[in-house]
Amino acid sequence: MSANFMMSKQRLYWICQGLGWSSFVLIIWAINQLEGAGFDMFSFISLLIMTLLGILISHTYRELIIQLDWLRFKIVDLIPRVALTSVLCGVAFFFLHRFLYDIVVLREKVILSVLDLLEGIVSLSVFFILWSTLYFLFHFIQNYRKEEIKNLRWQALSTEVELNKLKSQLNPHFIFNSMNSIRALVDEDPEKSKDSITQLSNILRSSLLMGRQKVIPLSQELQLVRDYLSLEQTRFEERLRTSFEINKEVKEHHVPPLLLQTLVENGIKHGISQLEEGGEIIIRARKKKDDLILSIEDTGHFREKKERSPGFGLLNSRQRLFLLYGERGNLRISNTENNTVLVEVLIPKQPKELLDPDKIKES
Repeated sequence: MSANFMMSKQRLYWICQGLGWSSFVLIIWAINQLEGAGFDMFSFISLLIMTLLGILISHTYRELIIQLDWLRFKIVDLIPRVALTSVLCGVAFFFLHRFLYDIVVLREKVILSVLDLLEGIVSLSVFFILWSTLYFLFHFIQNYRKEEIKNLRWQALSTEVELNKLKSQLNPHFIFNSMNSIRALVDEDPEKSKDSITQLSNILRSSLLMGRQKVIPLSQELQLVRDYLSLEQTRFEERLRTSFEINKEVKEHHVPPLLLQTLVENGIKHGISQLEEGGEIIIRARKKKDDLILSIEDTGHFREKKERSPGFGLLNSRQRLFLLYGERGNLRISNTENNTVLVEVLIPKQPKELLDPDKIKES
């Protein structure tokens, strides 16, 4: 907790003390005026003594609360402590005021009736109970906020760790598949394999830079996908056919890095590569209100948990979408009438608020 915050908290405490007891004294003065009492120098001194006594006794009460650590108690345990202490504070206030005003200022003998004694102590005790309620309420709210901030920090940190874990899984997975593609070319066409290694180097450089960001423009992701497909076409040749149907207005829409590339890779690995004649992969992007609809359609057939596993790519993508967009993000996979598998991804305009743990301040 910063020194500035502690200073402002202390300042707030003394301001509330001054305003609270001044208001109490003004209420007493107003009641006296309604009852026809006059106002002179002695009345002013009496009110001043009441204000100073109130601040002094309540501040001593506060120090007692801090020393005995009453803020850790539950409400049920606090009630008898607060009630007893408020009565004692009321008694102390009543007798100190009578001593200072009647004996010191007026130099008169104090004469008290039982009714005056009870009335004064009860009214002062009630005010100290009110003071206690406001004091503990302030701290309960403050402690609740601290716990809420701790929970937010924990959630933000957990989300950040989970996202980083998912992204760290993507790069080795991508490298492994790409290296397999190049390995198949080494004996068949050494020159092409050299070009493919250069392409892979460019792709890795881009993917590593993208992996540090939560979201990137779709245009950057599309460039990575084009480079990846170019690398894969070196291996599959005419067995892999590709096409893009991208609306111009969606290119600046932000998407999770490597999301589209992972889904394209998943389609090739589990679909086209399994077919002797190969197939086609079609990548589409369009707007739906403020959201982006990405679709990846590839030749093949989807049978969940049977012939075709959902695979690492789909599972990873679903997890990342949920972490970034919550229930607003969506990924669906289905078979079409054209003997293709269609993966549709709904990406909202903005991710849900991902709090940075370092930026969550206890203030």
